[in-house]
Amino acid sequence: MAVAVATPGLLLLLLFALGAAVEVKRPHGVSLSNRHFYEETKPFICLDGSKTIPFDEVNDDYCDCKDGSDEPGTSACPNGSFHCTNAGHRPLYIPSSRVNDGICDCCDTTDEYNSGAACENTCKEQGRKEKETMQKMAEIAKEGFELKKQLIEDAKKSREEKQKTLAELQMNKGTWEAQVESLKSIKEAAEKPEQAAKEIHKKAWDEVQAARNLEKEKAKAAETFKELDDDQDGLVSLHEIQTHAELDSDGDGVVSEQEAEALLGGANPVDVSSFQEAVWSGIKEKYKSEAISESPTPPEIPVEEGADTDHKSHHDDWRKDDHDGDDDDGGGGGEEQDDDNVDDEEEEDDDEEDGGEEDYKNQHTSYSAEKQDAAEEKMPAYDQETQVLIDVADKARNEFSEAEKSLKEVENAIGSLEKELTVDFGPDGEFSYMFNRCFEITTNEYVYKLCPFNKVAQKPKHGGSETSLGLWGSWAGPEHNKFSAMKYDHGTGCWQGPNRSTLIKLSCGKETAVLSTSEPSRCEYLMEFSTPALCQEEMEEGGSDHDEL
Repeated sequence: MAVAVATPGLLLLLLFALGAAVEVKRPHGVSLSNRHFYEETKPFICLDGSKTIPFDEVNDDYCDCKDGSDEPGTSACPNGSFHCTNAGHRPLYIPSSRVNDGICDCCDTTDEYNSGAACENTCKEQGRKEKETMQKMAEIAKEGFELKKQLIEDAKKSREEKQKTLAELQMNKGTWEAQVESLKSIKEAAEKPEQAAKEIHKKAWDEVQAARNLEKEKAKAAETFKELDDDQDGLVSLHEIQTHAELDSDGDGVVSEQEAEALLGGANPVDVSSFQEAVWSGIKEKYKSEAISESPTPPEIPVEEGADTDHKSHHDDWRKDDHDGDDDDGGGGGEEQDDDNVDDEEEEDDDEEDGGEEDYKNQHTSYSAEKQDAAEEKMPAYDQETQVLIDVADKARNEFSEAEKSLKEVENAIGSLEKELTVDFGPDGEFSYMFNRCFEITTNEYVYKLCPFNKVAQKPKHGGSETSLGLWGSWAGPEHNKFSAMKYDHGTGCWQGPNRSTLIKLSCGKETAVLSTSEPSRCEYLMEFSTPALCQEEMEEGGSDHDEL
């Protein structure tokens, strides 16, 4: 017959399970794992080895050991620790200063064994609730881990595909570089004859323009000469120059004889040829042509509502009314005088109207001439041979530009892939699925956006500009679990404060989402973020008690 042998581990588990029914004798505040240090039959040796005392001085409310190990069940030692067995729930250490202080810290009430506090043992209920919570978390972790396995598989495939794409792009880059260089040479070769032909065309046009401008200058000089030749004798004299005060050079408003002589180049008088060659260039900037005078557009005569719109008819009616009135008065001589006056006034009015219309016509003619001159100033189209060279060069430029654009796109794609492939996405790349994605959470005032491996930002809920809360820095979890936190630094500076930064605390979850956000310290933000990438195959039981000797 086989006999089952209980291992020490199994016995310990049994003792924990039966802790509520079987009490192992030991001093207050001592854990089961440490009870062998506290044997009543032997002197007590401080756990740090610093001192040995009689056992009856253990828990005598006087601190003998530097490490406080002789007073586990009293508050005598400031650095002492009291062990709560908490049968049915998790064991716990509390500072010995809380022993017998009237407040129940251990769910099994053992910390208040001598305070008289009315404590109730709640370990069983708390254990049940925690067990339910742990079971739910274990289920979430299990499902999350299944998702994580898929994430790892996808990350592996994606990485292989990206590495393959990167290799192809790098090969294509070399091809595009060679093509760009070739097209550049073709472009430059096509641009040389094009440029030469354009220069010939422009030179010919410049010569035409120069000849045309010379003729215009001669025409203007000849016109000015006629205007200055007051006596129409075909010569311009000193006196005729002196009648134009705008030609004054010393600012006194008068053209003196000496100034006139200087303008005429010492000759007196000058003919039109000499005027064009020697005089015109010296006076053309100052001279004001009598023919170019600004005349207003003929004014409109206001007509009262209901009145005759024919001005001349109205004027005739006025003359008739006036004539009839003179007949009534019987003044024969007055009638003749009035008729003469009216005729004179009518002639003046007609002259004014004709003059205004003439000025308007002159202005319109001048504007049309300016438009014609502007049209003449435009360089004519290239000849067919030059246009062919331009078309060839344009084609070469377009092909070169397209090749350069394609090369730039390939270089950008290579840069993006190289950057992504160097990011630490976890031991198996499980966090890579979050790259180039963003997750948001909305509060009463703000919308917070987390873009893993990129940035964290904050934007007012009802409109406004975005504020950076930090740029991707590094993984920031503890050494044994560095992928449990992310650090984002160098955000927008606070008013008279540091730059904003954000710490992201990651937890296992079936969903990838921002759970909460807060600002524990000024300009320092905290986000809780769940992801299946952090889930483990078997969830560790939190809060398990470990005795430290």
